[in-house]
Amino acid sequence: MQGQRSGEGASGVAPFAETHRSFVNTWECDDNAHLNVQFYFKRFDEAARLFAGMRGGRIDGPLPRTRHVRYHSELHAGAITRTRSGVIADGPFEGHTVHLIDNLVAGKLAASAIDAPGEISSHDFLVPAEAVQNAIPRGVDAVPATPMTGEEMLARGGLISQRTIVAPAECDAAGDFMEQLYVGRFTDAAPHVWEQAGVGIALIQERKLGRVALEMKITHHTPARAGEGLVLYSLPSRSGGKTLHLRHELVRLGDEEPLVTGEVVAVLLDLATRRTVAMPSE
Repeated sequence: MQGQRSGEGASGVAPFAETHRSFVNTWECDDNAHLNVQFYFKRFDEAARLFAGMRGGRIDGPLPRTRHVRYHSELHAGAITRTRSGVIADGPFEGHTVHLIDNLVAGKLAASAIDAPGEISSHDFLVPAEAVQNAIPRGVDAVPATPMTGEEMLARGGLISQRTIVAPAECDAAGDFMEQLYVGRFTDAAPHVWEQAGVGIALIQERKLGRVALEMKITHHTPARAGEGLVLYSLPSRSGGKTLHLRHELVRLGDEEPLVTGEVVAVLLDLATRRTVAMPSE
């Protein structure tokens, strides 16, 4: 099945499929007054499933082993978005699916995602790598993460940042926990991790700062299911300059089975100027 084509390639043939359109609701925005990262993942997940369906695959298929997201410009309440999807035709990421979320009001690229290859082999919607250079990973390694144990995370200075239970309403048609909500667990726990890193709520309120992600990768190990207890281990690490790296290991309560690994490159944002600022000294 052919999807609606969008955008022009070097040859004049549009390589992208238009896979999603949406609107940024106020309730999807966080304390930084912009779209929360979990809702980018929601849009990417829906676009990926629709893209699979357009090419004869399963809409309810498994999540990609990895999804690597980069944030390029902010989306605020009221923005309208379009997602374009394609398959990278060449280079190191040949065969990976790429998704681009466009801010149709501002005329800017808002975010991009690169998904590990799945079960569909298709020659439709091939995109040259040079056309999606903005999506290529920079601050986080592209290969699937090897999970760390909770003991390892704690020994390196991490913490248990959250304990929750998977509700039936949080699962997809196949009964697996939805990717958006893995990321939602990360974002709900993040303030505790920032406190551990010495950049707590008191400091950011005093200086009128926000804490935002520049780049994220999620590696899937085993799907979580309804009724399971989840334990999230988190570890912050400073790399100097403006960035803070956060690592999350979500495991099943009881047997500590690894479920997902999250890797985040984050920065501080001046909420008045909307520009990044340096991390405070430790």
